[in-house]
Amino acid sequence: MLLLLAACLSGVHAQDKPLDAKAAKAAFVKADHALNEAWAAAKQALPEGEFTKLKDEQRAWVEYRDALARSPMYTGADGQDDLALDAPGYLEAAASLEDMRTEWLKGLIHDWKDETMTGYWTDSYGGNIEVVEREGHLHFVIQCVRGPTSHVGGLAGIAVWNSNIGWFSDKGRDKDKTDETNLSFNFRDKKLEITGANTGYYHGARAYFDGSYVKVKALDAKAQAKIAKAAKSGEVPEE
Repeated sequence: MLLLLAACLSGVHAQDKPLDAKAAKAAFVKADHALNEAWAAAKQALPEGEFTKLKDEQRAWVEYRDALARSPMYTGADGQDDLALDAPGYLEAAASLEDMRTEWLKGLIHDWKDETMTGYWTDSYGGNIEVVEREGHLHFVIQCVRGPTSHVGGLAGIAVWNSNIGWFSDKGRDKDKTDETNLSFNFRDKKLEITGANTGYYHGARAYFDGSYVKVKALDAKAQAKIAKAAKSGEVPEE
């Protein structure tokens, strides 16, 4: 049985009413400016080799942004043809996607004083994970919204954590589930690389948990308690 979330997690579709042409353009200009500033900061902060690799990643992300923001299914625009790059629907959606990428880039170069894995992480592709590190374990809630049709997924659990490597298994959690689901966690260069196996039980057909996540926010005591409770129960909390 798939776990379907009630709300869209990425915030891209949060507007009840689409912006008009002027407001959509203003939103895009603002978001694009912030993204360019974050990009310039990353160029200054990262070693040359890391930044060269990031440029390839950024080109791939720009292609993702345009493919998603031009999709009528994603934006709710009329018709079946891809939106023009100056269409209000494209500009509004692209602005929201750029906000996520800006947050990701800032997190990549942020000097986190707290050296634990505890925090809110995002992959800037519609995936996020909240983590609380305690006594050799990662208590986590991972959620995602993927693709133009907004397929969603969510999974809560506790992974064994040893230095920079973690492993989660849901074996024995649901007696009616035949295939074991696994997530691997690998922390390197301020990125938490997550790879899943047999995760389809927890998400829609085109959703996935795999990604390169960056810590973008700290979690206060209340948020940590909520995540730890959800991880122990295996239930993704309602938004």
